[in-house]
Amino acid sequence: MRLRFAAAAAAAAIPLSAAPARADLALSPARNTPDASPQTQISVLGVAPTRIVSVRVVGATSGAHTGRLAPYSGGRGASFVPKTAFTAGEKVAVTLRLRGRSPIAWSFTVAQPSDKTPPILTITQTQPDKLQHFVTELGLTPPQITVTRPNPSLPGSIFVTPLPSPVVHPESNNAVTISPVGPGGPMILDARGRVVWFHQLDPPNVAANLRFQRYRGKPALTWWQGPVTAAAYGLGEGVIADRSYRTIKTVKAGNGYLMDLHEFSLTPDGDALFPIYQLVSLHVPGTPAGTQTTLMDAIVQEVDVATGLVVWEWHSLGHVPLGQSYATAGNSAYYDAYHINSIQSLGGGRVFVSMRDTCAVYLIDRAGSRIVWRLGGKASAFKLGSGARFWFQHDAQLHGNEVTMFDDEAGPPQKAPSSRGLTLRLDFKHRRASVARSLRRADDVSAQSEGSNEMLSGGQRFLGFGAQPWFTQFSSTGKVIFDARLPIDDGSYRVYRFPWTARPVTKPVAAVSGGALYASWNGATAVARWQALAGADAGALKPVATAARSGFETKIPVPSAAVYAVRALDAKGHVLATSASCQGGCAGAASRAR
Repeated sequence: MRLRFAAAAAAAAIPLSAAPARADLALSPARNTPDASPQTQISVLGVAPTRIVSVRVVGATSGAHTGRLAPYSGGRGASFVPKTAFTAGEKVAVTLRLRGRSPIAWSFTVAQPSDKTPPILTITQTQPDKLQHFVTELGLTPPQITVTRPNPSLPGSIFVTPLPSPVVHPESNNAVTISPVGPGGPMILDARGRVVWFHQLDPPNVAANLRFQRYRGKPALTWWQGPVTAAAYGLGEGVIADRSYRTIKTVKAGNGYLMDLHEFSLTPDGDALFPIYQLVSLHVPGTPAGTQTTLMDAIVQEVDVATGLVVWEWHSLGHVPLGQSYATAGNSAYYDAYHINSIQSLGGGRVFVSMRDTCAVYLIDRAGSRIVWRLGGKASAFKLGSGARFWFQHDAQLHGNEVTMFDDEAGPPQKAPSSRGLTLRLDFKHRRASVARSLRRADDVSAQSEGSNEMLSGGQRFLGFGAQPWFTQFSSTGKVIFDARLPIDDGSYRVYRFPWTARPVTKPVAAVSGGALYASWNGATAVARWQALAGADAGALKPVATAARSGFETKIPVPSAAVYAVRALDAKGHVLATSASCQGGCAGAASRAR
């Protein structure tokens, strides 16, 4: 199969570890993958599409497959997309022919899917006394934020995704229960902890991983959204938006999967990296002969955002022995042996992956899909020094010779009094790991799940306590310099602090209640003051009052009039935007501002 596409050579960066990775092809499904999707593509990453002569794909049951060869953006490779699906359980043989080198042959096995499916978590109930309510936006109900250690001088906005805190009951077959506070959605707070923007989602959808990233070199706001199952994984998609909150791209998983909530990161090549949870049926060693277990395989998938093609895929099953998990097959309807919860793209064709249920982190080469080394768990390549042991960690990131993470230190059966923000220093020569930094709140907060540990400038750290409602900023010396929380029963998978400026495409909203005019503009960051306009009709509006912005919604005392409107002013008094005029009592907006 011949292609004529322009090829662009990509320079390989030096990896952030002891030895550089060899630049080579990354092929997926990888050799001997035991549970590929029936809808899988054959992904060939690391070669110009024009060098791909042919891809021959033969299923042991389904026979030879025809298909099309689709190139990735940037001339980095291509996927062979079969015309028909593979057969469950069959072995598939692949032969790849490239111009200028010998044929490459390998095989993989198609998954035997489980017939069990966990239910979607129901989040329609709310706790109204824990929600904020506005005159201007009647349908918008973000959770209340309590700031216990204010510090408005700190730079950056706070990025939160409120969602119900999952409670795991190991004594009840690891069932997960929740007590919803209110609707989910991505939310941005100002330095005082006041709502700037809330994109409220319709239940059962929630959001996770709201953050500032760059897509093809331009600033972008990104998050995951979708429903969450009772087995604690998501079935959603990724969203990339601009500074006006307009969606640039909606990113979906490939190969017949749905995207999980635990990561959504963008690479300099324009790819998205995220996990997937696939339910497969297999016999687990140590269980009675002839029995089948529903295993939740944890998959890393990389998708070319521009084309939607899968450029690389890696399955935990087949690379990490089940015996290295701290979960057991007999105590849950869905055996969650791995539970990937963070994925970091590094230079040199490597990725850094955290698995909660093996209590370990992994450096993986895309080429060959091999594990270079693992830290923690039952097969650590590094000896852990005093205090360096971590349990059920989240948000692991590799920075040169240091690993940062949120160490939950909680989750059945282990439980410490308090979770912490942990930094480990790696000695690659002697394969040792020691504690470089350990941050805890003064009052013990044990997060059973979730959490984040963000590095800020000047040695500061911003911790999100996951299933617990707290988010806390520490100075370079470990002193708490900001502290706030969501309502009890609410949490945020991660919490970040980023510089953020935005100007929505929507207009400000005005509403009258109790003899006062109320003003808001969902998502605007430059509003310093509000100017109230009033008059006998829309053509005769004049300024009658001004007030400093006092949060998401500002109350402005005004004289009685037939028609009102508001103007948003910046710090220099320039008009940013004007609301529509309102009459007859100026009821608040019935629909949510997007």
